[in-house]
Amino acid sequence: MMFMIAVEFRSEDVVAKERVDASIKTLGNWSNRVPGVYMLETNRMGARGIRDHLKQFIVADKGDQIFVARISRNWAGTNMGQGFPEWMKRRDFGTFEEG
Repeated sequence: MMFMIAVEFRSEDVVAKERVDASIKTLGNWSNRVPGVYMLETNRMGARGIRDHLKQFIVADKGDQIFVARISRNWAGTNMGQGFPEWMKRRDFGTFEEG
């Protein structure tokens, strides 16, 4: 399954940034072509699980934010760098139920 993770560090805590980045990289195939935004392919957990896993590393009382959403194969981008479209095309987006 593919997820988009958006992280904003209002605390400016460099250690928190490094821990979130390192943790995302352990969860599966990832890319972060846009600052603060990660694309993550993982079957280990869903959006809630990813959020819960990452929130231990942020400084919530200083305003750090995390948003996680599962995405479909319906995506578009521009100026994302060489190889990104091919990388995305090789990802497993899983299936979505209608309704």
